[in-house]
Amino acid sequence: MSVSSGAVVGVILARGGSKRIPLKNLKPLGGRPLIAWTIEAALSAKTLDRVIVSTDHDEIARVALACGAEVPFRRPAGLAEDVPSAWATRHAVQWVEQSGCPVGVAVTIQPTTPFTKGADIDMCVRKLLETGADSVITVAPIRERPEWMVQLGQGERLAWTTGIVPEGAANVSQNLPELFIPNGGVYATRRSVVIERGEIFGSDTRAVIMTLEASVDIDEPIDFLVAEAVLTAGRNCPA
Repeated sequence: MSVSSGAVVGVILARGGSKRIPLKNLKPLGGRPLIAWTIEAALSAKTLDRVIVSTDHDEIARVALACGAEVPFRRPAGLAEDVPSAWATRHAVQWVEQSGCPVGVAVTIQPTTPFTKGADIDMCVRKLLETGADSVITVAPIRERPEWMVQLGQGERLAWTTGIVPEGAANVSQNLPELFIPNGGVYATRRSVVIERGEIFGSDTRAVIMTLEASVDIDEPIDFLVAEAVLTAGRNCPA
């Protein structure tokens, strides 16, 4: 789905240096590598002109190629550490443009939200182009209320993070405003925001809502158990 300013390029970020779950992107989920789920979704999206995996790891690159994605470069070591995702996306966009392909929209997609579907990607890209927004991201309904969160001080003394003790009606979730959180799935961003500002969030950012089941985020080992349970229950299916 090329736009007047250039191609719509999907960039799947998959470094090899995950600390909490070593080589997380290769760990099996539902019998196949975690990254395979995201590549399948990206390839099924109708709005992406290219699907590129940005990785520093040879085995991740091999699996990504076998799944049908492009792996035209290895991510520099300096971008394979704990750095903002936007920096790795900007590097990928710069590489694509230096190879002679102008980019209009960069779509950052993360394997850690494996139940993202091609339709979610397409909704983000289309909303970006139709609304004139700087960026469109996927979000999910929150599970934990910020009004009930606390910090622990000396002697485990509670301090409410909002500064307000939740009393009366504030203790009933149905009385509180509906809130959402970025689920890490898709970030569709105009080139100017990625290249000139070095960000994947623009000043005008819109949202595409995904369900809680589709928004499972693989960050800790327990998250793989949750994802497998979602699959076993038939609450989600491949893109």
